[in-house]
Amino acid sequence: MKQPIKIHRRNFLKSLGVLALTPFIQSCESSVSSFWGDEQTGSNRERQNPPNVDILLEGTEEQIAKAVQNKHSVLQDLYNNPGKELSIGFLQDRTYNTLKISFAKTDIVSYPHLRIVNTRTSEIANVIWGIDGIYPSIKFVDNSGKTIIKNGKPLEFALNIPSKLNKTNSPADWIKIGIKIFGIALLLWIGASIVKYVAAAIAFIAFNAMAIGLVIAGAALVIQVLRWILDRTGITLNDIVAFFVLAINSIVILLIDVMNYIISYFGG
Repeated sequence: MKQPIKIHRRNFLKSLGVLALTPFIQSCESSVSSFWGDEQTGSNRERQNPPNVDILLEGTEEQIAKAVQNKHSVLQDLYNNPGKELSIGFLQDRTYNTLKISFAKTDIVSYPHLRIVNTRTSEIANVIWGIDGIYPSIKFVDNSGKTIIKNGKPLEFALNIPSKLNKTNSPADWIKIGIKIFGIALLLWIGASIVKYVAAAIAFIAFNAMAIGLVIAGAALVIQVLRWILDRTGITLNDIVAFFVLAINSIVILLIDVMNYIISYFGG
């Protein structure tokens, strides 16, 4: 029988991001569901009923990867129906939280853009494209179009990850970079008290939603920033779909890579 891929124990514990819960997380294994304890030893804490959401990110690494697999058509449907929401549930601070993502048509930009609602705090982030020198960027802005600032840091990030190799990024490279950068912005916006592997899975969904919107809008609308980003990255719809149809093990490996980047960014 094929064995599930395991995250190294030390990296997983670092990824939890809840320093105050150290005594609790010492008993955690690689499964996110181990939050509730060990049923065999009778150490279970009271389990909450999971929220009624479209995507629930809990369980083993493979279960979480399966939850995000093959969601490209769902995201394309979101873009084609502005205002329609996709709900994503996950554990944060010992209880479930839900993010709702959608595409919105507003005066902030002249194309449908990604919107994320944190149902716990009612905070809203509009995520838009930008240009930072020779790199595309993503920016979290409020409903007035002002860049959101968290802990003194503006939430605007270039899609730029320093590399030891001097090479030209492929469309797949740009998507991987985008997922990693989105994960950083997401953690700064929502708070670091969620499992970093789960944050990677949310970033996988959200950035690819942005990329789908970029490709569709860029083909239909004459908008300079979108055309520049498409020309710079070469991303097509087929490139995005290729990530969603990966085998479960391959998605797990990708999410672990994103998780490790997030951990290194925050000095873990």
